[in-house]
Amino acid sequence: MLLLLVTSSIQGQPSSGGPVATMDSDTISVRSVGAVGDGKSDDTGAFMEAVRRAHSERKPVYVPRGLYRISKPIVLENASLIGPDAGAWPADTDAVPVIVPAHRDAPCVELKAGGSLKGICIRYEWDKEPEAGPPAVLVSGIGAWVSCVKIMYPWDGIVTDGVSNVGRLNLADVFIVSPRNIGVRVTGTWDVPALRNVEVWNAGPVARPLAKGIGFDLGKNDLIRLTDCFAFAMGTGFLLRDRIPGCKIEGGTWGVMTGCSTDYCGIGIEVRGENTVSVSGGTYWQHHQSLIVDGDKARVRVTGAELKSNGSPAVEVRDSDHVVITGCSLLRPMKEHTPPAAALIGGRTILQGNHIQSAGPGIAIGPKVRDAVINGNMLDVKGAEIEDKRAQPKTPPGSHVE
Repeated sequence: MLLLLVTSSIQGQPSSGGPVATMDSDTISVRSVGAVGDGKSDDTGAFMEAVRRAHSERKPVYVPRGLYRISKPIVLENASLIGPDAGAWPADTDAVPVIVPAHRDAPCVELKAGGSLKGICIRYEWDKEPEAGPPAVLVSGIGAWVSCVKIMYPWDGIVTDGVSNVGRLNLADVFIVSPRNIGVRVTGTWDVPALRNVEVWNAGPVARPLAKGIGFDLGKNDLIRLTDCFAFAMGTGFLLRDRIPGCKIEGGTWGVMTGCSTDYCGIGIEVRGENTVSVSGGTYWQHHQSLIVDGDKARVRVTGAELKSNGSPAVEVRDSDHVVITGCSLLRPMKEHTPPAAALIGGRTILQGNHIQSAGPGIAIGPKVRDAVINGNMLDVKGAEIEDKRAQPKTPPGSHVE
């Protein structure tokens, strides 16, 4: 009889999500170079030494479960910092290793070219509510990768530096809890960055006013792809703008948003300036506008989404090259408010094949609208279906409502 004994280790097998997160000869463990991980000791030196060795030996740095305090940024260039593959990064429990930054003048982690972070929690512990602060993760090089990461109570969550080309940035399965300022800021991405299943959740432990905070702040990006991203209780869920304060890189975004959503935000999506974006699907429930477009060169297409507002129009087009909204639900149901479901103030807009419901008027067309095509919509409204406030004799040539 031939007895064949086969042993295997699940932990040692590669994950489809990235580097092998094991504590073996293929990694440099921070514990092997002196990290304690007891929540009291300063483990900065051990992290620095592990990164140095890992870089020279071309291995990932492995961080076992524990609570690690550091006092300087962890800089990763062509290097990885990884925790356990099975870490429950979106949970309220600390199932992944936790890094607590003690410094307030620099990021916790900086990702230069080829830097990556996986299976880690970064948690800030403020003595008092901050008025400013660094990002938890600063991206300053191309090809950076963040996955299965939880960031708790930062000033800013993940931001690009606004100076460098950070093309092919890859953020996947990230949970950002109660950022004080910005959840994710991405600008300067020449070449197809991707954000997948990134959630910015502002629900405590310190209540934040809805007038503040941006979930996703997007500047100059070439074909950015956002899939299943979500913002909750931020001032603005998704902001696309040509100029971001403090960033030298300027210019508009060209990209797509697929299956993204917002809830309980002040504003859902706001597009300022010269940006081109296609929005497919998703649910946007807001206190104020679900969609604002304000830029004479803005090009926005929305299909199959639900745009719902409480006290403001669900859609507000202030200016645009064109806005096309098809197959969507535009809802403005609260009886105590009077705005229309859609306010066309300027620019050019097509509303076609939508369900439009309002406790007040349906669609208001302002005197500065250059062109509006309204066709084949189902309107369930309490006020006027269409309020056309344009001075017809002064209407520019070619302007019309169908």
